Amino acid sequence: MWRDFGDVVAGALLAVGAVVWLLFVPLMFFQGALTASGLWAGTGDPVAASAFFAWASWCGVGIPILGVVISATTRRRGWTWFYGVCLAVVAVVVAVRWAQTHHAPPPPPEPTHCVERSGGESDCP
Repeated sequence: MWRDFGDVVAGALLAVGAVVWLLFVPLMFFQGALTASGLWAGTGDPVAASAFFAWASWCGVGIPILGVVISATTRRRGWTWFYGVCLAVVAVVVAVRWAQTHHAPPPPPEPTHCVERSGGESDCP
């Protein structure tokens, strides 16, 4: 009796998680972009948009992690593959975003004063 109930609950959680991840997370990002740009209601409001982006980010990462854990522990191979692919998509998005925000350090600055060099003519006074 309890095993059947647990299977139904796990299946329902996995299905609801898939719907939320596929539909509502992108909609939260879209609503955040509209709010930040001002296309939604006049002037842009980045502070209000950050809440949408934060919720979408946390749900976008958390739902696939929970989905993999629940589906793997209940031995549901199809759901494990689905949420594994979702995690791969999240990993690519995180890697691209990290690469966009973390640039290589700038090269050392060129000297601004006269530097004597050996072996050739020098332009120093």
